[in-house]
Amino acid sequence: MTIEVQGHRGDRGNFPENTIPAFLSAVKKGADVVELDVVISKDGKVVVSHEPFMSSLYVTTPAGDSIAKETERSYNLHEMTYDSIKKFDTGSKGNKNFTQQQKMHTYKPLLEEVIDSVENYVKANNSKPVYYNIEIKSEEKEYGISQPHPAVFVDMVMQILTKKAIIGKMNIQSFDPAILNEMHKKYPQVTLAYLTAKPGIESNLLQMDFTPSIYSPNYKLVNEAFIDSLRQKNMRVIPWTVNNDEDINRMIQLKVDGIITDYPERVLSKL
Repeated sequence: MTIEVQGHRGDRGNFPENTIPAFLSAVKKGADVVELDVVISKDGKVVVSHEPFMSSLYVTTPAGDSIAKETERSYNLHEMTYDSIKKFDTGSKGNKNFTQQQKMHTYKPLLEEVIDSVENYVKANNSKPVYYNIEIKSEEKEYGISQPHPAVFVDMVMQILTKKAIIGKMNIQSFDPAILNEMHKKYPQVTLAYLTAKPGIESNLLQMDFTPSIYSPNYKLVNEAFIDSLRQKNMRVIPWTVNNDEDINRMIQLKVDGIITDYPERVLSKL
């Protein structure tokens, strides 16, 4: 069996997360899938960002200033137009959790722009097709505050994916069962993945009106019995975020279906 290698937020170990340079780096290294997160701006643009705000960890203001942890949530992307979001720098500061990450001036791109950049690279270099694992960042307490309600959110994302004609080579993932239920109801043709950090496969799956194709747990939850249980449900197992050698080796030995990693080169070198 082949294990799918997914570049988490592109190639976060080496490039600023969720940026065009990070996605292209993952593709160049040979990742099968680019994993990314989407949020919605005030003017209804689908923006690639892990948080619905400007993170104090790696973002600087248009003036070049750091953002304080206490005030980061006041930069609510859902209340900012994309033009203003794009002026914030997401790469020059670096990221203290990823010390080998290259520092560079970059920004939060549109989903559409990421797809265009990846597809153009694949075409120009005659590379293998690249798949997309798109996380809809959503939690119930944020509905109508830093994000749209699920019914609106899924339509906005699907509008872009349909326009870009990549439905056959992508899946949607989310921690929010309401997003997955809404997707399944409206777009049954789309492959869905349930993200979780919580143990209890049965109780987790009861939150949905259907059984998703993919179960994406925190890698620490994964063992042989866990995988057997999911295989019996015909679900694929794709854990996150697997970065060190020992954990990568363990996931490979357990024969997971895919590995989401900040260091695609580390996983690829072992397969």
